[in-house]
Amino acid sequence: MVKITTSEVKKGTILLIEGKLFKVVDTAHTHMGRGGANDTFKVKDIITGKSNVFTYIAGAMLEQAEVSTQNAVFLYAAGTTYSFMENDSGEIYELEKDAIEEVVGYLKENLDVYLQMYQGNVINVILPATISYKITSTVPGVKGDRAQAGTKPATIETGLEVQVPLYKEEGDEVTVNTLTGMVN
Repeated sequence: MVKITTSEVKKGTILLIEGKLFKVVDTAHTHMGRGGANDTFKVKDIITGKSNVFTYIAGAMLEQAEVSTQNAVFLYAAGTTYSFMENDSGEIYELEKDAIEEVVGYLKENLDVYLQMYQGNVINVILPATISYKITSTVPGVKGDRAQAGTKPATIETGLEVQVPLYKEEGDEVTVNTLTGMVN
């Protein structure tokens, strides 16, 4: 196991706490007057999906799980099962929707992704920073309608709804930032 201090923990870090794997969802650092500083981490249990909050004295040592990253391709979805193929070995991994819920809306066939592996099991899917999609449906943009800063809702080919500029129409391509969900 790799030992790290609380100040080295970032969003997405995989921690091993009390024998369980947790993915850091959010971090906060607080310092109260003359007292010591604390680091608080909002985490998600990788196995159960439950959220939890851990608070440590700043500078405390934690265990970071030794996670490897493999190149892979998203193949297809069948019901609530999503299939990925590792590029190097050709091994197929099937993941349930619950395990990868935050990335499901961005997955399209033949998308290159990274799989985070821990002891031979896939624990996370990492998407590219931006992905291009076709707009499958949107409402007409009305010139002069600026109540929503010049954007309108649109559904992309994966079924995810995003905000696009008013001039975008069905069939147009948009590039979506997978970290923020915003159209670039």
